[in-house]
This record gives sequence, C-alpha cells and structure tokens, in this order.
Amino acid sequence: MTIQLLPSPKEISIRAGTFTLDGATQIVIAAGAGADVFRAARQLQAEIANRAGFRPAILKAYCPPSAENRILLVCGEEQAAAFGVDPLRVDAPQATASQAYALSVEPSGALLYAETPTGLFYAVQTLRQLVRLHGPSVPALIIRDWPTMPYRGLMLDVSRGKVHTLDTLAQVVETLSHYKLNVLQLYTEHTFHFPTHPKIGADAGSLTSEDIVALDQVCQAHHVELMPNLQSFGHAHNTLILPEYRHLAETDALWTLRPDSEETYNLLNDLYADMLPAFSSKTLNIDCDETYDLGKGASRKLAKQIGVQRVYLNHILRVRELAARYGCTIQLWGDILLHSPELIGELPDDVTLLCWDYEPADTYPAIETFGRSGRRFWVCPGTNSWNALFPRLYGANVNIRTMVREGAAAGAEGVLNTDWGDAGHYQPLGLSWYGYIYGTAQGWTGGATEPDAFDAALGPLFFGPAHDRIMQALHQLAQTNTLANITHPNRCNTVLALFDEPLVGRTLEGKYALPTETLTQMVALAESALATLESTAPGHPQELTIREMASTAHLTTYAARKVLLSQEIRRGLADPKLTPEQCYGYKRSLQALDVELEDLRMEFERLWLARARRSEIHIALGYYAGLRARYAAAVSWLDAQHQKLLQGQPVDAQLTSYETGGYHVLWRV
Repeated sequence: MTIQLLPSPKEISIRAGTFTLDGATQIVIAAGAGADVFRAARQLQAEIANRAGFRPAILKAYCPPSAENRILLVCGEEQAAAFGVDPLRVDAPQATASQAYALSVEPSGALLYAETPTGLFYAVQTLRQLVRLHGPSVPALIIRDWPTMPYRGLMLDVSRGKVHTLDTLAQVVETLSHYKLNVLQLYTEHTFHFPTHPKIGADAGSLTSEDIVALDQVCQAHHVELMPNLQSFGHAHNTLILPEYRHLAETDALWTLRPDSEETYNLLNDLYADMLPAFSSKTLNIDCDETYDLGKGASRKLAKQIGVQRVYLNHILRVRELAARYGCTIQLWGDILLHSPELIGELPDDVTLLCWDYEPADTYPAIETFGRSGRRFWVCPGTNSWNALFPRLYGANVNIRTMVREGAAAGAEGVLNTDWGDAGHYQPLGLSWYGYIYGTAQGWTGGATEPDAFDAALGPLFFGPAHDRIMQALHQLAQTNTLANITHPNRCNTVLALFDEPLVGRTLEGKYALPTETLTQMVALAESALATLESTAPGHPQELTIREMASTAHLTTYAARKVLLSQEIRRGLADPKLTPEQCYGYKRSLQALDVELEDLRMEFERLWLARARRSEIHIALGYYAGLRARYAAAVSWLDAQHQKLLQGQPVDAQLTSYETGGYHVLWRV
C-alpha cells in the first residue's frame, strides 16, 4: 500500500490491519492539556465528521476510560505516564525537535505523541489526512516525522494593488498550517494604517492594528508565526509620492529613502512604533531590496566618501537599532550585499539574510555564498504567479525545490516562498494554492519531494471530489506557459496577449510575436480545461478556487483568439485583394471581442471581491478599460479603411495613420 501524505513523512511503516472508527470512538486528551491541544482535537473531530458522518466525542481525562477504540493525543512524558503508554521517541535534529511527532495506528486505536503542542498539532494534521484519504477505516501504521527546515513560510504581497480580506488571510493560515507551514509575512510598503502618519496607505484598503491582532490570534492558534514586514529603504514610492515625504527621497525617482537625513530614521521609528505592537512575533523583515538609486542623489557625497555599499550597510545597522528598541531582530533581502560579500561579515549575528531568486535554475550560487558566510539565512523562491495569467508552475517547481534542497545543504534555517503582486496583483489567490503547498512541503522534506508524488497527494487531499479531472485541467493551464515564445524571465506573454494593443501589439510581430501554433494550442488547452472546471465547480468544496481557475482558462483562450484575429487583420490589411466585406468583418469581430471582454471584466471583479478588499482594484480594472478604449479606436480606424475600400481607394496597409496614444501593457517591453 502506498499512502500519499503532504508533506511526506520522514519515516512511515505500514502494518497489518485497520483501525475502524465509529460512533463510539473517543478522542482523549490529558487533563493537563492546554487550549491549543483541545483546538487540534476539535480539528480532528470535524475531519472525522466530514468524512465519516459521525462526530467522535472529545474527552479530557486523567487516564483513558477504555483501552480500545480511542485516539490518544499525548504531549510529553508526564502525560504518557498518566495515560499508561510509552512515549514514541523521535530521533530528530535539535533544531527541529520541537516540531517532531509520532503517530501509531493499530486496530485497537491511535496514539499521537509529541514533546510539544506544536508537534502534537502536526501529528493531528497527519491523522486528518489519513481520515480524508481512507475514511473511517484508517490503515495501521507508524509514522515518525520532523521537518528538515525549522521555518517554512509564505510571504504574500499586500502592497501592489490588492489587500486581501481578513477572512481570506485567516483561510490562508488555516489551510497552509494543515500542510505544516509555520510562518506568514504580509509584504508591506504602505498598506498599514499608521496612526502617527495617517496619509501613508490612506484609501489603499490598508490593514489596521486591530486586523493584525485578530490575524495574529488565528496564527497562534494554528502554530504559525505572523512576522511583521515593512519596506524600510527602497520600494518607498507610495510614501515618497506624498508631498509631506518627498524631501526624504534619495532622487526624483521617489524610490529609495535618503540615508543621509535623520528625518528618515525618525519616520521609520514612528512607523515601527505604530505597527510592531500588533504582532506577537519579534522578527521584523525590513526588506531593503532593490535600492536602485542609492548614492545617486541626496547621499551621492556620502557614497563617494565611503562607497555606496557601506552607505547601504550603515543604513541596515541603523535600522537594526531601531527594531531593537521594540525587541525585534531583523531579516532583510540579501541581493544588495551580494555585490560586496565582504561586508556580510560586518553584520551582527542576529541578522537573518534572505536569499531570493525566482527563475528556474540548476543551481543558485548565492546560496553557497550565504552558506560560506556563516550567517543566518533563509532561501526565498517564488510561486511565479505574477506577470502571467496562470502561474509558471513548472518553472516555479524547479525554483522552489532546488533552492530548498541547496539551502538545506548549505545550512539555511528556513524557506520563505513568495507570491508577488506586480502590476496591480490581478492574479487570483486561488491559482497559488499549488505553489503555496508545494513550498511548505519541500521545506518540510528539504526538497526531497518529487513533483509527481506531490501531485498524487495534492489532488485527493486538497481538491477531493473529481480531483483527477481538476488536476488534469490545472496542468493543461500550466502547459500554456510551456508553448513557444510564451515564457520570459519573470513574466509570461499570456497576459501580454490579453491586454496587447489589438492592431499594433507586441505579440503580433517582432521579439514577442506569438506563433500561430502557440496560439492554437493555447486555445485547445484552455478550452479543454475550461469545460472541465465549469462542470466540476458547482457545489464543490473548492468551488471558489475552481471558478478562479475557470476564469483564467477563459481569459487564456480569449487572449489567444484575440491575437489570432489581430494577426489575421494585419495580414488582410497587407493583402492588395482585401475586400470591403472582409474589412467590415474585421471590425465586427473586434466589436464582438469587446462585448466578451466586458463579461470577463465583470467575472474578474466578482472573483476579486470574493477574497480581497476593493481598495485598489481600479489598477487592474484599468487594464480592461484601456483595452476596451483600444478596441473602440481600432474599430473606428477600420471603419475609415472600410470606407476607403468602398470608394475604391487603398487602405493604410502600414497603419501609419493609426494612433495608439502611448498605450502599453502592464510593463514596457
């Protein structure tokens, strides 16, 4: 028998027989068990009720009343002695021993043992999965398990146009903690309500201190550390664009805070004082990446004196002092320090470096650099869901697994999987569940999980009903990113195709032109996925996620059909035999696409609001409005060409009279 669990346990041995749960089964916790153990017991109770149709009683007792038909949740040797059972020892490394657990299932019952409530929580998650897979007849086995990486986290962008609702963030915690994620960061540039500086993040759907306190409580209940995250150097545009703070900009680019002014540190101190009390965690990610203009403006003189890299290092040391006022140690992205690795040794021992890279590769030399430095560091791959219609899943899998595997070998303490929101964060969160769970599973196993084994486990555990068909549709959408000229570094041409200018777009000719074969395959793959997803969504436990996938499938086939039509129009305009009827047909076809786009826009908006605050949805909706305006312009121009043909005049085959008004798509290419 093969049992597919997520994450894969370190040790599993299948034994003869099954433990058959029934209405008389009891979940027994020790009299001294705390509220966290009771919550885990309630999770197990709900899982059994959902899968088997009955709800076993939870009993808090000094000793079990029965030797059979019981599920014992035991935390530590003292509780084991009280229950009259032998502790199930787990030979885990010291760094992860507090998260280790053992699970023994026999025909007479089950024993879940750990030295800590966290370990016991993870034991419960594993038994929940066994119940989900096998119902009331749980196979006899023994599992001893522990994580390779102590920290397995997700960093979710809440600053590039989308702030998720508190309910959505709680769902992320509840879902991913089941797969043994234990860190969550919300990437923040400005989307927190700072009472001392209320104009920062105003009208952006900003999270409040109350929101964070509530989310922190959810995290603690699920053994997840909610780490504060606040950009503290570069990426400061949303603050520096405000008149009150422009004087703190390094350059007119309004990107990096100037490090030569004491006001910069007064501001950061205020922001930390406003933000940090809401978090129970004492680890602050100060980010500080991509300081492109550092040393080119206000700090130019200082940079000439001591070097731009030391200007950067001095800022980090100063910010570390600010964080220490509030009892926090810091993390920061390590990309800038890689330019002068000799400076890494000047960092205090309590600073954690974050080694990021989001492209698939055979190896990541920066990991070796950080490993050799002897500094604390984490690896930070990505879901690759941004700048695309559907995540660049296969590239993300390579990126995540390789970084985790090399990071574990080099001594990394954790993995922080990232989900960015470039260009307005238009991608639905549901498309990232695969990448989220893949990241935490690889972090637990140290990159030992094979993608095929992951898929085999994810389908029944996450999707449940019709999982084979849903996973097939998921991979059909992923395959669209493997077609010729679709995937480029940090982006996919699927989304470029969607919003590209309809008559002179980049996907029509030149470097980013999409071949006809690519487009026809996109249509075939996406339409097949769409049919599956639309038929399985109604009433499904993961209905919202499936509808998000279906919407993406529709957008993908729409984008491909749009480019095919655009290319046909361009060929037709260049054909001396073009007839008025053909030109009129082009105009009508574009009008039909415009009508269809409005339906897609409404579905996009509905799905956005199902998980996120309205806040800055106007950024993403602006892409739809911009394309509709281009459709109107293209139709008007084609109408003029149609009139020329009716009058026996040649059309403007080179489109020299066609004005685009500087239209561009998401990023300038």
